[in-house]
Amino acid sequence: MEKHHQFIQSKLEQAASSNKLRTLKKTSPDKVDFFSNDYLGYSTKGLLSQSISNNSSPQWVGATGSRLISGNHPEIELLEQDFADFMDSPSALLYNSGYMANVGLLSALGDKESCFVFDEHVHASIKEGMRLGFGQKIAFKHNDLPDLERKLKSQAEKGKRIFVLTEGLFSMHGDTPDIQGMLNLCQKHQAALIIDEAHSLGTLGLDNKGISTEFHDHPNLFARVITFGKAAGGHGAMVLGSGMLRDFLVNFSRAFIYTTAPSIDQVNSIRSTLDLFKKKSNFEELDKAIQSYLNFVKDLPNNFSQNPSPIQYWQCADIPRLKDKVELLQGSGFNCYAILSPTVKPGEERIRIVLHAFNTKKEIQELINLLEK
Repeated sequence: MEKHHQFIQSKLEQAASSNKLRTLKKTSPDKVDFFSNDYLGYSTKGLLSQSISNNSSPQWVGATGSRLISGNHPEIELLEQDFADFMDSPSALLYNSGYMANVGLLSALGDKESCFVFDEHVHASIKEGMRLGFGQKIAFKHNDLPDLERKLKSQAEKGKRIFVLTEGLFSMHGDTPDIQGMLNLCQKHQAALIIDEAHSLGTLGLDNKGISTEFHDHPNLFARVITFGKAAGGHGAMVLGSGMLRDFLVNFSRAFIYTTAPSIDQVNSIRSTLDLFKKKSNFEELDKAIQSYLNFVKDLPNNFSQNPSPIQYWQCADIPRLKDKVELLQGSGFNCYAILSPTVKPGEERIRIVLHAFNTKKEIQELINLLEK
């Protein structure tokens, strides 16, 4: 067993020596939240728990099995159809997490005749899903349509079945892709677009349903992945697409087939989120927080991001200085954290700033002042 422990120890020492060692930290609820993905405050400010109590059901606690055996309760299928209707999609399939949705979708689609052409900054779960399939994998430069077209043209000439992968809102950069431009290229080269709307659901697009919502009926929009662990304040995810895609995943998505179905608590949480989304709860407040930040940083150095989204950042490649800033913010009552390589490229290290509906102008101004020092 000694060599096994030596391997683990050496990996930890390598991470520590390069300032990349991760540790679990207790969050401080008394500090101002500029780091969680609870953009609309549904979870931390109690809106979701209040709504859940109105939707509570005593019918079951644990699902007792996978959806294909004993766990396919009628409330799950009703929730899927209600969310599909809300998102202007023919159908939806519920997964237990966003990670599982991406892994389950892409690993099932990837065979030797397929090719995934993906934005270089997509989620780790997307990359893992591609890795578990047998499709070819080709990255294109971040939000670079000319580079995407070069890759599409090359694969189309080989007769590959092409899936283009991107995100509605990039979690570390806070920017968005040109969906219309991407769909145009997909149509030109007979490719299918899959978009992960994890961070844009509840924050961007038509009625805050994600940036691809207005293109929901485009023939080349193959699938959308929405998750409930971000603005929705809960947990779980759905793959939106055609009824045929849903049937395909029920039959071939291992992450769906071999997983115990969601509990009633998770189902009630997602239904409660749907109620809050329909009421547009805290949408206006989040927009105001984003605009306040943009007003404060518009004349500041460009190491402050200026994104039209709740995800912002202060960039600093000097790792010791970056960590000192995090300590300063924590000591001043702000919850923020540093993003280091390999999560971002070397030289692009940053403090991720997450804006919420409940962040005040004063709190945003104080945060920016501390970063400017």
